[in-house]
Amino acid sequence: MIRAAIAAAVFAATSAVMAQANGSYRPDMPDWQTDAANCSWHWREGGGIGLWAETCRFNDRTWQVMWDEGEAAFVTRADDSDMGIAVKAFALPRGSNISDLSQTLIEAGALDANAVCIWDAIALRPAPRTMAFYVLAPADRTLLSPTVSGDIPEPACGPYGVSTHGVRYFLMDLRWPDLAIFIDEGQERPLFAPASITPRP
Repeated sequence: MIRAAIAAAVFAATSAVMAQANGSYRPDMPDWQTDAANCSWHWREGGGIGLWAETCRFNDRTWQVMWDEGEAAFVTRADDSDMGIAVKAFALPRGSNISDLSQTLIEAGALDANAVCIWDAIALRPAPRTMAFYVLAPADRTLLSPTVSGDIPEPACGPYGVSTHGVRYFLMDLRWPDLAIFIDEGQERPLFAPASITPRP
């Protein structure tokens, strides 16, 4: 599933670049689906960004990624239950970098001020040269290891930090330097196309 997600993301990244070259901020709709018989794509917008997201019907429940005003984020929703934040954009002052986001997370109560966490650049997938991916990870990587009893620990760097429960990271792009976009892909392919995430003009 992970390899399929990466392949789909590569296609979506290419589509996004082509769409921008044509003067449109909306990339082409992805040509893949989680389940062609039960899912459909929809263009969603909120918080100054847009993305392609699926609405799926599984086991008599409707699953979708929707904009949530209360969270100021796109959330994954099963019927009326929010399953967690999928995509959230954070504003950055001009000239700042990803490390400046730590204070914002601390002030929001999403990061312990005493946690020793660092920003690591990662090579997540092929992407435009203007784009970079980062994770917020504990300096002591043993904090990500299972406990003696075999339990999976809670993320040491808060809900936006690197997780043992799935793939989550931040995206920055020189084309929109005042944004850092958090993306949680979960443990399987998400119900949205990560590479379609695009700021609105």
